[in-house]
Amino acid sequence: MGIIDRFEEEYLDVSSTRASVRELLELVGGAVLFVVGASALAYYLLGRQIAVWVAGGLIVIFAITVVSQAYWAVTGREDYEE
Repeated sequence: MGIIDRFEEEYLDVSSTRASVRELLELVGGAVLFVVGASALAYYLLGRQIAVWVAGGLIVIFAITVVSQAYWAVTGREDYEE
């Protein structure tokens, strides 16, 4: 099983069940830590302007992810069930 298959399997597992509040908070916490870490690394390696762009892009991506997971937590994902 390749890395892409593992990601797909994990995504389907997470998306096919309702997320709990704890899982959503873990997602938000992980996203915040990732944005801070990636921005700090970009700042160190590439400068302030690039770090701001990296942070902005990641914030948009993670915001969409969190909103999507919150929506599926409320509605459930019956379309993934076999």
